[in-house]
Order: sequence, then structure tokens, then C-alpha cells
Amino acid sequence: MTSEANWTSPGDAEQGDPRRWRALGVVLIGTFLILLDSTIVNVAIPSIQQDLSASRSSIEWVISGYSLAYGLLLIPSGRLGDRFGYKRMFLFALAGFTATSALCAVASSPTQLVVWRILQGAMAGFLNPQILAIIQVEFSWQERGKAFGAYGAISGIGVALGPLAAGLLIDWNVADSQWRPIFMVNVPVGIIALLLAGLWLREAKGRAGSLDLVGTLLVSAGVLLLTYPLVEVPENGWEPRSFILLAASVPVLALFVGWELRRQRQGRDALIDVRLFRNRGFTAGVTIGLTYFAGFISLWFVLSIYLQTGTGRGALAAGLILLPFAVGMLIGATLSDLVAKRIGRWVVTAGSSVVIVGTAGAIGTIHGVGTDLAGWHLLPALFVAGFGSGLVISPNTDIVLRYVPWQDAGAASGILNVGQRVGTALGIAIVSVAFFGAVDTGPGPASPAELDRAFTHAVQIGALYALGLVALTFLASLLLPADSPKEQATDWENSTTSESKAEWSQPGQSA
Repeated sequence: MTSEANWTSPGDAEQGDPRRWRALGVVLIGTFLILLDSTIVNVAIPSIQQDLSASRSSIEWVISGYSLAYGLLLIPSGRLGDRFGYKRMFLFALAGFTATSALCAVASSPTQLVVWRILQGAMAGFLNPQILAIIQVEFSWQERGKAFGAYGAISGIGVALGPLAAGLLIDWNVADSQWRPIFMVNVPVGIIALLLAGLWLREAKGRAGSLDLVGTLLVSAGVLLLTYPLVEVPENGWEPRSFILLAASVPVLALFVGWELRRQRQGRDALIDVRLFRNRGFTAGVTIGLTYFAGFISLWFVLSIYLQTGTGRGALAAGLILLPFAVGMLIGATLSDLVAKRIGRWVVTAGSSVVIVGTAGAIGTIHGVGTDLAGWHLLPALFVAGFGSGLVISPNTDIVLRYVPWQDAGAASGILNVGQRVGTALGIAIVSVAFFGAVDTGPGPASPAELDRAFTHAVQIGALYALGLVALTFLASLLLPADSPKEQATDWENSTTSESKAEWSQPGQSA
């Protein structure tokens, strides 16, 4: 087997196979479920507290446990997909996610709910890298942009519709079930997706070899030390322990990189090929994923808090006000492949610029209208920001995986997703501290009017921080390798020069 096979996926050999679009539909169901559940619980917190008599710490773990387990398993699960097969791991993870969703729905105590939520997050961590790897396997490089566009659209919708769906389900309160339908709704959808996946997904494996258990432990410890304090910051603020854990993550991750390089020099299988980061496109793309998710998720977070806590709107009303962002993102992601084929990597630069304009528009609108803000005031700005978001996420996913041999698609997808999860935690940690720190009414009790002004001021401060993080995305996009639309069409062929073949050859393969 030559390294050329590393670049020729089954999707290139079978471009006319209609199953690829059915496979895409199946994996996008999984995408929707895991991202919906990343935001749907926030709205249900009061209902859960009242029904289960849950403490504040239990509720914190219901939310953060999912996020931590999700991020912790992304890289190891990506490698497992490469080793044992993407379809097999997808079916395992989706079955586990469906089962743990049902267990969450029937939990009778806070402890049970926390345990099932952590396991649900673990299944989401197993699932997401397989989704990106399956797209890379199923589609030829000419079609991948369109497929990733659909992935980006569904991702945005899943995140955006979480609060809205929770508000609707809790308001309906079918059979006095209160918060439980937010989990139970996953079960029939998951079962249908499992049946279709068994029929429509092809069997494909990536790089074989050992699983590198030491590397798995090191990267898991490093990611945990990095994300755990960030997830805690919104509730507890920046404590000395937060900085200690963040500092401890640096030598652990450095040790992981050293261990992986040592294994590669010895010709042994590594958890991930850290030489991926020598590729400017891959490194810049992962950086964009981190900075952009830090910016756009934190903007979403601070607006949600403001609309519910600051203006007293219900979860359903807040979700409806934020819906134009999701609509704009759907349209932007759908058109992203078309735009990328015309302007190449500049689509990410253009998209982040549009998000900056939309975010600035939202800040200006809130500043101008003040405490009399109505939902429709934010509609144009949020739609513009959402449209730009669709032009960033989908093309960037394609860029990150463009130079990665498909046999390493699982591990590379795990790296990209870890960057996005760390970015999300970091952005919310920064912006929440800025937001709540700005809600200052001075000594003594505040009047309702003073509270309105304080929250209106605070949301502008928080959104400015989010704007700064999106501006970092704009700068990172300038580091992407320059390519014209014509050059982009030949990226695949350019990537298989003799030098890159030697770089990507597995031990024992000829270049």
C-alpha cells in the first residue's frame, strides 16, 4: 500500500453512489441530537431543581458534566474510529446516546441525572468525530464542501434550537412530565437513525495499529486540566485553583506531544500524528475553530442571559428572539460551498467580517434603544451575524480536513472538535465574568429601572468581548494558505507531491 492510498478515499472512487447523500442525512441526525442537548438543558434548570429538589452543585454538574465528558473523549474516540471502523463506532455511540437520553428522562434523583448526563456527554464525544470522518470517507473532495455546508447548517440549528425546544416542551408539560421530554425526545429519533445507519453507512476503517494507551491517558488528562476550570468559571469566577489547573495542563500536554513524537520516531503507532500541526492550513483552521467558537457561542450565551435575566423574558420568548441567528446561519452554511468555490479560503475571512458587522450592529442597537429593547430590534443584526457564521464554520471544517489523509480523519476530527470545545469554554468563561462584573448598581438595593440599565450596560460589555474574539478569528483566517478558486480545485493533487507523500507515509510504506 502506498501513501497515495492515504489521499484516495472510497468517496473518490465511487462518486456516483447515491448512498452517500443518504449516509449524510443519517449522520446529520446524530449531529443535531448531540448539539441540541448541549444547550437544551439550560432552560430546564428551574423545572429540574423543583422536581428533584436538586442542589446548585448538582445542577452545575448536570450541565458541566456533559461538556467535560464530551470534550474529554473526542481525540481518543476519533482514533478508535480510525482503528475499528467509523460505522461501527457511530452505531455504538448513537445507541449509547439514545440509551443514556432515556435514562436521563427517567432519573429519580439528582445523582442519577448527573451520572446519566456524564455518560450521555461521553457518548456524544464518541459520536462527533465519526460524523466528520464518515463525511470525509463518503464524499469525493469536489463534493465535500457541500456536505460540510450541510453539517455546519445543522450544527448551528442544533445549538440555536436547544433553548427554544426546551421552552416549548416544558410549556406543553405533556402528562405533567415537566422537564423529562427534553431527553425523551431523543429516543425515537435515535432509534430511527440507528436503523437507517445500519442500512446506509458503508464500512470503512482508517489507520490500523495499536491504540497508544499512554498517549490517550496523557491527552485526556491535559484536556481535563484545561477545560474543567474553564467550565467552572461562569459559576464560581476565576479562583486560584482555576489558574493552577490551567498551568498544570501545559506540561501535561507538552509531555503528550513529546510522547507522540517519540513513538513516531520509533516507527510505532501514535494516538495522533502531531506532524499535522506542521501544516499551516490545518493549524490555522484549528485556531479558527477555537477562536470562533469562543466568540460566537459566548455572544449567544450573553444575549440569552440578558434576555431572560435582564429583561425578564421567558425561555421561549428569548429563543424566538434569537431565532434569526439560526435562520441566517442555515442560509450562510447552505451557500458556503458556492462562495468558497469562487473566493477560496477568503470565505472564512469574509464570513468573520460579516459576523463582526452583525455583532457590532447588535451592540449598537442595544445601546441606541436601551431598556426599551424589543425582540424585532435585534432581528437584522442577528440575521447578519448568523449568515456570517454559516460562512465560517462549514468551510473551516473542510479546510482543516483537506490536507489530512482520510485514514486519519477520525483523529483529526477529534482535534478540531477539541479546539471548538475549548474555545466554547474559554469564551463563556471570559465573557460571563465581563458580563456579571459589569452588572454593578452600586451599594444598597437597586430599583427595577437601575437593574434594567445595569443589565443593558453589561450585555454591551459582554458582547464587546465576544466581538474581540471574533476579530481574532478574522486575523487567524489571514494565516490560511493562499489559494485562488482555480488552485483550490487542484489542492488534492498538490497535496500528493513527493515531499508530502513522504511526510504522510505510515511506517513501512513507500513514498
